[in-house]
Amino acid sequence: MSDIPQRLALDLQRTRQELQRERERTQKLMAELDRQNAELDRLRSSVHRESNSRLLAEEALDETRDHLQLAVDAARLALWDWQLATQQVFLTARWGEMLGDIAMEGYWSSADLQERIHPEDRDRIDALNHDLLSGVQQHAVSQYRVRTADGWLWVESHGMVAEHDAQGRPLRLMGTLADISERKLAENESEQARASAEQASRAKSEFLANISHEVRTPLNALMGLTRLLMDSPLNPEQKNWLELMDSSAHALLSLLNDVLDLSRIEAGKLSVEQVRFDLHQALREVGALYAEQARAKPLGWSMELSPALPAQMQGDPGRLRQVLTNLLSNALKFTPRGGRIQITADLANSVGGARQLRLQVQDSGVGISPKQQATIFDAFTQADASTARRYGGSGLGLAICSRLVKLMGGRLELQSALGQGSTFTVSLPLGEASPSDHAPMTAPAELDELAQAGQRFAGKCALVAEDHPVNELLMTQMLQRLGFTVRHARDGQQAVAQWSEGDVDIVLMDVQMPGTSGLEATRLIRDQEIRRSLPHTPIVAVTANAMNGDREACLAAGMDGYTPKPVSPLALIREMDDALLRASGMPSRLLASEPVPTTAKHHTPAAAGALDVDKLRRRLDGDEETLRQLALAMRTDLAERLQQLGMALQRRDADHAVAHAHGLKGSLGSMTAERGARLAKGLELAARAKDWSLFERAMPLMQAEARSLDAALGALLNGRPPAA
Repeated sequence: MSDIPQRLALDLQRTRQELQRERERTQKLMAELDRQNAELDRLRSSVHRESNSRLLAEEALDETRDHLQLAVDAARLALWDWQLATQQVFLTARWGEMLGDIAMEGYWSSADLQERIHPEDRDRIDALNHDLLSGVQQHAVSQYRVRTADGWLWVESHGMVAEHDAQGRPLRLMGTLADISERKLAENESEQARASAEQASRAKSEFLANISHEVRTPLNALMGLTRLLMDSPLNPEQKNWLELMDSSAHALLSLLNDVLDLSRIEAGKLSVEQVRFDLHQALREVGALYAEQARAKPLGWSMELSPALPAQMQGDPGRLRQVLTNLLSNALKFTPRGGRIQITADLANSVGGARQLRLQVQDSGVGISPKQQATIFDAFTQADASTARRYGGSGLGLAICSRLVKLMGGRLELQSALGQGSTFTVSLPLGEASPSDHAPMTAPAELDELAQAGQRFAGKCALVAEDHPVNELLMTQMLQRLGFTVRHARDGQQAVAQWSEGDVDIVLMDVQMPGTSGLEATRLIRDQEIRRSLPHTPIVAVTANAMNGDREACLAAGMDGYTPKPVSPLALIREMDDALLRASGMPSRLLASEPVPTTAKHHTPAAAGALDVDKLRRRLDGDEETLRQLALAMRTDLAERLQQLGMALQRRDADHAVAHAHGLKGSLGSMTAERGARLAKGLELAARAKDWSLFERAMPLMQAEARSLDAALGALLNGRPPAA
């Protein structure tokens, strides 16, 4: 019994220990429970935050989709989504609206969509799709037409590969479609406007070329006859008349050159020379031309040349004279009697420090308002454009001056106020020196130079290829004065035949001749020279074709020189000299210069009647032999031209009719048969328009006028006065 308490004590001890362990385990479990509860609370909080974030993300996504949809709607785009495996393309409602169909989104067969593409565009679209599917491109843009309920619609498609498989092959294409019909319409209108502008430009160039040729041909005869008459015995009154005729002819040539210069400048095809010239002489020559006119008005006149001005200047003397001539002409025109014109020339420094010529023309004239100054350098613009303006003019002078000065690397400035006069300032770079030539002269000066030339070409033979009998006569007399013997050809074929006979030292070739042209004749001569190993014969073009590119066309055909009509004797001499030098193997010394325009104040009245024999006789200073030669040439030419015009009418040959009407117009105008020249011009215009009904109605009038002319020419040849 004694061990029972001991066992009880041990059991109690073990029980306490177990209780202690249970208590500790319970505490651990409670701690774990607390930790689990804390983790659960954290998870609950995290889930809540994630839920809120997802809701926010969904809301943001919805907002982005709304913005995207608004942008797509605003841009009026159709969205497309092509699942390649299904061959179905999802399209938004805008697609149906574009086609004029039900505006609702849905799936379309890719084959149906392909069928809607315009046949001319399908190959291009197939090629773009192939590039996308093959991976050549990741993005493509194309414009094509699709069939709608109302016709064809231009669309622009942007597409890209949106999804690839594990091997990198495309599974899905997505993109947009836009209606670009209005853009295409605008592009077409722009293209049509551009084509119309180019056509208008070509028409203007052709018109200017025709005007140039038509004016220069009779003008050549007028200026040539004037020179011949000036070289004959004259009384003071006759000399004054001839000087007025020469001045008027130069004024017409100046206007023609202004129009052609403006056309060349606008086309960007006018070039300026860089030659050395006597600056003092150039300025004084132009000043002297206008000083006498200023004193006659009368006006105060002064020219001051700074001692610092160099004797020589590098530039374009012809263009400088042209600019100064225009400025002085305007100053004289707009300065009232008793006013003053002052010209000053000195040196100035440019921004870079280089020396410049500063040329000022100052007048005390009517002045120019600030509003008018804004457009004064525009073409066809005048300070007073009203129909009642006191001062005439074409409005081209200042526009050409401004553009010429700019082409020469300078600037033209204006200072003016109404009632206080105007000051035009030209600033030009002086440049460096190089060899130069002299500018053409007026008729009296040219005659002096011709007289000094003497028989420099004595013993040489010139072949003149010219279809116009009057111009042929003028060229013959000019060449004979220089010592040439002269042979003639009336067309290109005759020119080749005459040249083939040999002993021709130089050929003066008109370009526009019936049948074989001057250009074709030159090519034939050059071909024969090569085939037959003949020496090079100099050929100089003498032509009324004076548009930009005509000189280059002549040189490209194998000609050695070029001079436009009206022919300047000195220019022709220089061209012949240069061509003969190069043919003999010596270097060229020719530096062509531009004609100097002069101003005229009078116009010769038109003749009344079929033929103004008295006027023609006065032109020739009573030279009856030359008058008979002209009458015979005109009579023959008139008969031949009328016969050719009749044949052209029967065959409806417009080219043949234009050529002979044009030739007849020139010869009649040179012979003072102005009424007949106008009828010939009408025939030429009708032939150009191929208006054969009008041509047929005009022919009897021309034939009746020709009978009157033939009678007048016959009476002249028989020594009888023509019948009234």
